[in-house]
Amino acid sequence: MTNQDVILSLKNSFNEFTKTIVLLSNEKFTSPMHGWSPKGVVSHLAGWNSFMIEASLSILAGKTPAYYDDAPNNYSNINAGFVAKYSSYSKEELLTELKSSIESLESFILALPQEELIASHNVHHYNGSPATVNKIIESLTGDYQYHIHEIKEWLSEK
Repeated sequence: MTNQDVILSLKNSFNEFTKTIVLLSNEKFTSPMHGWSPKGVVSHLAGWNSFMIEASLSILAGKTPAYYDDAPNNYSNINAGFVAKYSSYSKEELLTELKSSIESLESFILALPQEELIASHNVHHYNGSPATVNKIIESLTGDYQYHIHEIKEWLSEK
């Protein structure tokens, strides 16, 4: 898998997600949805885009990513921090932040030597498997896909 392959999948999911968000009225954007609002989801993803650069740098340095510490809480502490950080942002400002953060992550991934995508540097995920940059980007891609489905399902219930 090349750096471009990793980014292509992430960017496709990002693009589909943002198209879904853009179609939401401001009222729906801030409406409660399965425990949080679409605005909260965008805040969560903007934060995680940036966090994945930090996590990747940790793996590349042979260190466990700090976010693993919040795994037993289903990352609720981290996500609450992102929601609070972006609480005053309008929909447009938040989408701009989301785009900026994905572009930074994309630039970071494209600049990595390809072999670093799959190198674990003896770092292990809390489930015991080797931790790699590729795996955390795949996880983020899956998160985008999950939230696309979640929002579309929520909209179909309305």
